[in-house]
Amino acid sequence: MICAFCISFSAQAATRIYKTVDAQGNVVFTDVPPKEGEESQQVAVETPNTFEPAAVAPQGREPWNVDDAGNDTAEPETFSYTSVAIVSPTNDEAVRENAGNVTFDVSLEPELRTGDKVRLLLDGMPEQEGPQTSFMLTNVDRGTHSATVEVVDDAGKVLTVSDPITFHLLRVAAAPRPVQPLPRNQSN
Repeated sequence: MICAFCISFSAQAATRIYKTVDAQGNVVFTDVPPKEGEESQQVAVETPNTFEPAAVAPQGREPWNVDDAGNDTAEPETFSYTSVAIVSPTNDEAVRENAGNVTFDVSLEPELRTGDKVRLLLDGMPEQEGPQTSFMLTNVDRGTHSATVEVVDDAGKVLTVSDPITFHLLRVAAAPRPVQPLPRNQSN
């Protein structure tokens, strides 16, 4: 009985709203009772505001379903990427970058699904992996290189692979230049 009274009292107290005017003339609505001596009006509230969040769909990955003209017995179509390619650098491009930084941009259709990742391979070795379509490698050795990208699922299974591209990284040689001795002054 006491608990029921407490719940009823707290629900009633939560619906009390007070209207006051501050020193600057601003009208303030609050659920905090005014201090003694402050003027206020109690505002009647029929029901308090409530919010019911929408149901959230599970975060798991499901195959894309294609409606088969209302045929409920049709098997769901499995998902596949239709296109994956490295668009920058282009095939056989000469990249001039003395620091050895190379940015790879990937085109992917359709967009990357949640949980899938793009893996960049340089000369057949994995370099970077992530849920993005742009990668930057630093301090790549000068010379000719081959690059490929794979799209992998969250279990690491390769879903699709791009055609390889070849690019040529041009860097200034870091070898010191030989010092030429200055000519001696010859006196006659």
